[in-house]
Amino acid sequence: MKVTRSLWPWLVVFELLLGSCRDRLFDNPFDPGAGEAVFEVVSSILTPARDPRGLAWDGATLWNVDGATDELLSLNRLSGALVRSLPSPLDGTEGAAADGRDLWVCGRGSVLILRLNLLNGDVLKTLNLQRGAFTALAWAEGSLWAADAQSNRVLRLDPETGEVTGSFPNPGTRADGLAFDGASFWLADSSTLSIYRLGADGAVQRVYLSPGQAPRGLAFDGTYLWNADGGGKIFQLSVPR
Repeated sequence: MKVTRSLWPWLVVFELLLGSCRDRLFDNPFDPGAGEAVFEVVSSILTPARDPRGLAWDGATLWNVDGATDELLSLNRLSGALVRSLPSPLDGTEGAAADGRDLWVCGRGSVLILRLNLLNGDVLKTLNLQRGAFTALAWAEGSLWAADAQSNRVLRLDPETGEVTGSFPNPGTRADGLAFDGASFWLADSSTLSIYRLGADGAVQRVYLSPGQAPRGLAFDGTYLWNADGGGKIFQLSVPR
């Protein structure tokens, strides 16, 4: 088709507009490079933890690690009220995960990961990984998963022996929270104010802006994702499907 001289200015403008919008118009929502998405915050509660860290869901309450006191706080998920607390046997406790029966904890300054009785806090099992600096835990597919700051990887562990049976790289620089929703892993990184959605193989599916200014512990209750923030709130987040 022959284009007349009078149409050239309009074609140039159109091309410029199209070029500037092309990436936005054709964004793939599952492309981690497409830009950070925003969570729908369903509600939030205040945590009594002075230094909120790891988070776990035991089927009835949220457990929030208080890094200031090394206490494990069981909280009502509707009100944030303290149900009870347990002392952590680890100094510098950071991460927690529930396996449906017991509670697991880890600390950045220790190579030990402990399984605790939820009722009295007794140590039921000790996994000695020999090396590592562990900041977050999750229970998924019958295994314990631990974020290791030393290697900047998430390790899959045999909960009986502590043997590393698999791993994937942390897409960020610091793993402050880890959770599994039955299909995807979620990883919080306070250094980038981001929460990553990862496939079971660790591949990044989407990057979300954290709802607070210091995203830390993560937990999944079967419907919602929960994020403990260093600012003293725990956010209830709708999980995109």
